[in-house]
Amino acid sequence: MISLHLKGETYMANIMVNENCNLRCPYCFAGEFVNKAPKEMTLEDFRTALNFILSDKSDRQVGIIGGEPLLYTHIDAALRMALSDRRSEHVMIYTNGVELDRLAPEILEAVKFRMLVNVNPPEDMGEKAFEKMRQNLLRFQSDHVGDGRFRLSVNIYKPDFDYSYVIPLAQELGFDVIRMSISVPQNGDLKGKSPLEYFQEMKLVAMRFVCDMIRCGIITGFDCNFLPSCVLTKDELESVMAAKDVFYSALSERYSDEFWQRSIVCETHNCTPVIDILPDLRAIRCFGLSEYTKRDIRDFSSIGELRDYYIKTVDRPAHSVWTSEECRDCSEREYGACSGGCLLFKANQLFAGK
Repeated sequence: MISLHLKGETYMANIMVNENCNLRCPYCFAGEFVNKAPKEMTLEDFRTALNFILSDKSDRQVGIIGGEPLLYTHIDAALRMALSDRRSEHVMIYTNGVELDRLAPEILEAVKFRMLVNVNPPEDMGEKAFEKMRQNLLRFQSDHVGDGRFRLSVNIYKPDFDYSYVIPLAQELGFDVIRMSISVPQNGDLKGKSPLEYFQEMKLVAMRFVCDMIRCGIITGFDCNFLPSCVLTKDELESVMAAKDVFYSALSERYSDEFWQRSIVCETHNCTPVIDILPDLRAIRCFGLSEYTKRDIRDFSSIGELRDYYIKTVDRPAHSVWTSEECRDCSEREYGACSGGCLLFKANQLFAGK
């Protein structure tokens, strides 16, 4: 089979080990699953999923997600399995960090071990949970040589989102990079707004976040649901690109070229396949499209074959679909350079009748 991947593209594959979570995030992107009828993956199925992700050497990082994966009954055993596999370069756990003290010290100190810590406002997490998370992260740094092996993640989910809580935490931890995503409703309902209108509404808080981080010496790395380029005015784009040039000149040796494409102002506006493997070994193209894209990984010979399947059945057809009228004649959409926001907004057109 001929691979459809482009050279240099970075792909993500995650194993969803459980569906139970200790928080109730108002924007939860895995709302179809989390805390409904919580399932857990067996260790045998975890090994199957791990082998599948590492099957063709296209993926070297293994992601562990939930729910809250630290609540997974077999989390230590699963992490040891992934960390000891010679094919894995990094093992990344996506967590809220509240139960980080459950992990064995040798796991926390493993060279391959990584964390992306989702940091919600204290009023969403609860003051007690927020403080426990904070103490766990400080201990990870001081007691387990954690510097450089974890990052904070912030999901902006409303136009008046107050992110002030994260600035002292990032400074206390000594971070120079923070990950940010603009969340979209899990069901894709924008209450009558088009996707571009939604991102216009979210633009101000996102740009304020970027600027305030810059003032603190922190670079924002964009993740899922970055602002489409047309949402920014010419002046806005020029100002943030000027700031990006300054940072790049000073810090280019510390970060890869790939990182700079998604930092401060994102220059990449097309969605690339993220594969999440559910506890029952069905995969989904991403949580936003979970209702439409479930496929059993055992029906595919490798993760590359599954990813090519999603590219052919989801990503490429999405180039021909637009949800905002401004996108109709956009060359970036036609060539697949811009997704116009989350592919979830195109789901009804992509999967009509399926």
